[in-house]
Amino acid sequence: MQKFFMSPKYLEILGKFKNKPAGIFIDEANLFYSQKALGWHIYWQKVLEFFKQFYDIKIARYYMGMPLKKEDLERNILIKNRLEKEGFEVVTKPLKKIYLDNQKKDFIYKCNFDVEITRDVIKNLNQIELILLASSDSDFIGLRDEVMFQKKGFIFVCFGHNVCWEIRRSYHLFFEDIKEKVQYQK
Repeated sequence: MQKFFMSPKYLEILGKFKNKPAGIFIDEANLFYSQKALGWHIYWQKVLEFFKQFYDIKIARYYMGMPLKKEDLERNILIKNRLEKEGFEVVTKPLKKIYLDNQKKDFIYKCNFDVEITRDVIKNLNQIELILLASSDSDFIGLRDEVMFQKKGFIFVCFGHNVCWEIRRSYHLFFEDIKEKVQYQK
């Protein structure tokens, strides 16, 4: 992989746990709409390769919701299979239909993996020194605090365009800043 310029801030963040055992946990549902809003998508194999330059990745887990419609489900199964070939363990569960009005006309599909991600991080803390959490969900601040209390590292990896202040005050890396390394190219 070719070298590229990184700001001293990111070099400090990435170098703090250089070559240490790490786990990357990707909250796909949390990042889906950010990718859509920005008009570009992440190629997760490139993300994994990027972090392998800095850390000894022991766990690579990707959490994704599975649609209910047959053709959408089939597409997601193909994505799941590709991710598994690229080295990810993929954790799935069905999307839920969430109604936005009392008449049950407007709805969105949603999937939440906060509990599963938290459980998996805590369960694996004995074998890793650093957690890389790809999510901009501030609900994970409590998990960050627990991980750091256990004297482990924690870095949020997320989009900067809509991230909360609590994550901005944590160790973080924005996908926008490494876009050239991780963007999906057709």
